[in-house]
Amino acid sequence: MSDQFAAIFRRRPNDGWFRAGRYDVTTTDIVCALSVFTMFVWGLAGDLWNRLVFVPFLVRDFEVWRIVTWPVATRPDLWALLGIVFFWLFGQQLEALFGRGKFVTWVLILTLAPAVILTLLGPLDNSIDFMGQFGLSTLFLGGIWVYAATYPGVKWFEIIPLWALAAAFTVLNLLQFTGTDQTGRVLFLLVSVAVALVAGRSLGLATGWPIPYIPLDGGGGSSGRRSKPARRSKPTRGTSGKRVVEGPWKNAPAPVPPPPPASAADQAELDALLDKIGAQGMDSLSKDEKQRLNDLSKRLR
Repeated sequence: MSDQFAAIFRRRPNDGWFRAGRYDVTTTDIVCALSVFTMFVWGLAGDLWNRLVFVPFLVRDFEVWRIVTWPVATRPDLWALLGIVFFWLFGQQLEALFGRGKFVTWVLILTLAPAVILTLLGPLDNSIDFMGQFGLSTLFLGGIWVYAATYPGVKWFEIIPLWALAAAFTVLNLLQFTGTDQTGRVLFLLVSVAVALVAGRSLGLATGWPIPYIPLDGGGGSSGRRSKPARRSKPTRGTSGKRVVEGPWKNAPAPVPPPPPASAADQAELDALLDKIGAQGMDSLSKDEKQRLNDLSKRLR
């Protein structure tokens, strides 16, 4: 496996929402843990599990929680478990690129938007309404597309572009929806991919393709942080009320404050830039990215 593709599944030291012992619990960890929990719910309380699955016409009957719970509703089988494992491995990488806050925003958008759209379209055509499970495989597929749009030059085994692999996964999913009354499933999958790309671009990733977006990242990078300029302190006065003696240094520039300490997000951003260089070369970096690479290298040295 190529170094670039292997980097996708490398565990990152992401900032967690809280700590469990020595372990930082991230959004990816929480989502995967909920998915494993619903496997036990399916075995112990099948009726309760059925209330977690997305069903458009039931959402219109005010069972609105279904538009939030559908990604974690998981049946207890081997393929579903492998899907959770792959999402956990890949989600850590994607969360490192986005940053903790933007990643949870991306997950929420990808969870809510397709479900709301299909719920609203259902009354227009009965074939759009469906009953079925999608689970974390949809979030995983959306994440692969976002990563491919962020680093278009990344290849699997140095042969297959990542975008081609994402397209193959999408086609395989679509081929499962053959026969009648599958319009809703097909639309849900295609809308999910589109929402994943637009939301990813809006939050600072997926910049390698001309994807329409709404700027939601405040104009900054995917995980960069801005620091406020240091304020000059006013001249102090002694206890006698006289001003401190001014010397030739009065017009000297204020001392530069030390750089902030390195964080897990800085390390993740540096790794992402190095991955991009490995995949496409140094010339693929923009002027701002080269400056950011230099700043992060000094800070983490």
